[in-house]
Amino acid sequence: MMTAIILVNWNGADDTIACLESLSRMTEPHFVVIADNSSSDDSVPRIQAWIDEFGQDNPVVKGYQLLSLDANYGFAVGNNKALATAMQRNPDYCMLLNNDTEVEPDFLSKLVAFAENNKEVKVLSPCICYHSQRDKVWFSGGQLTFGSRKNLYAEKNIGAVGNTPFTISFISGCALFFHTSLLNEQAELLYNDFFFGEEDYEFSLRMKKEGVKMMCVPQSVVYHKVGSSQKRTNDTRGLGRVYMYYHNRLVCARLYYSSLSFLLIRLLSCPLCFKYFKQYSGSHRIAWQILRRLLEDVKTHTGFSHADFSALMFDNTYFSFNTSKVDVL
Repeated sequence: MMTAIILVNWNGADDTIACLESLSRMTEPHFVVIADNSSSDDSVPRIQAWIDEFGQDNPVVKGYQLLSLDANYGFAVGNNKALATAMQRNPDYCMLLNNDTEVEPDFLSKLVAFAENNKEVKVLSPCICYHSQRDKVWFSGGQLTFGSRKNLYAEKNIGAVGNTPFTISFISGCALFFHTSLLNEQAELLYNDFFFGEEDYEFSLRMKKEGVKMMCVPQSVVYHKVGSSQKRTNDTRGLGRVYMYYHNRLVCARLYYSSLSFLLIRLLSCPLCFKYFKQYSGSHRIAWQILRRLLEDVKTHTGFSHADFSALMFDNTYFSFNTSKVDVL
């Protein structure tokens, strides 16, 4: 069996190289495709230098390919472009892996062995723990709920998860193992219209609609440096991240639920969204303005573009009002 491991890099060479080093210690045959999303730093030459120095003499690793993309295409399209390249080698499985992860040496062999013995299961999640607290679970699968989802065992000790694989209906794009039969004719897996955020939620809704079985294999363990990508933006308060995630989540609701259900989900989301917008802006008035913008956006939007992402996370021009002004109460 052969697995293609897909990494997407954007100005994150330190994380990507650490990830590659951890992958190089695995015993399961694989090859790696790295898509660099037009980094503005020295990521490409540094990653290529690591490949040239350390990537040639490992018999388990069947090759590395570094794609230097001509623009920042975001998480979904970056992964899809790397998948299209990987499929030229006809792997049996693919593994989307955040570049800010490190893995246990047997993490992939545990996934492949389970997949080979359970052919009806097409998507698998490892147990993802915090890189800084390796016994603490960040994500180990989840369940879809009406208009949202809930994580299982999040923030618990890894011992609480146990060793028995279990069925899930929500999976994180941080570490997503799947059979290549799920790819479309263009060798794409993720929804191209989301530049960043909630791609995994859309994927999970789509898998549920198509009747695809997903499970978590808790013996397979990955460690995640949570929040490293946000640190490379200007979203220091987290307001942009929260807005973007709820925007994309509600767009998914409109795409996968009935019109009536979407209206209900939109209404039920208002109190929580207002709470977060107030928390991160410090202003009731600004929170209300942001909520109104969100409710209007999700009526017609089909995604969140690179231009939207830049305006929200870097330029602070997405909103026509000042989101940093705090009310005097």
